[in-house]
Amino acid sequence: MARSIHRRWTADDVTKLRQLAGKHPRNAIAAKLGRGPSALAFKAHQLKVSLRVVRNNEVPTFSGVDPGPAGFDWPE
Repeated sequence: MARSIHRRWTADDVTKLRQLAGKHPRNAIAAKLGRGPSALAFKAHQLKVSLRVVRNNEVPTFSGVDPGPAGFDWPE
């Protein structure tokens, strides 16, 4: 079995992670930082940084308001 080598996270690595998170896919960030995707996910979790990519044109699908029964029109 191959012996894994763990590199410590530097302040520069953490800064780059924070800058790239949410803008690029997890695998792309991991490759750019020279880390594995699971190591990246673990560090992001420790830092409370979301890796979910948010697109500018993404509209939330849930408004929090119940639309009511389908086909029902409220009387005006």
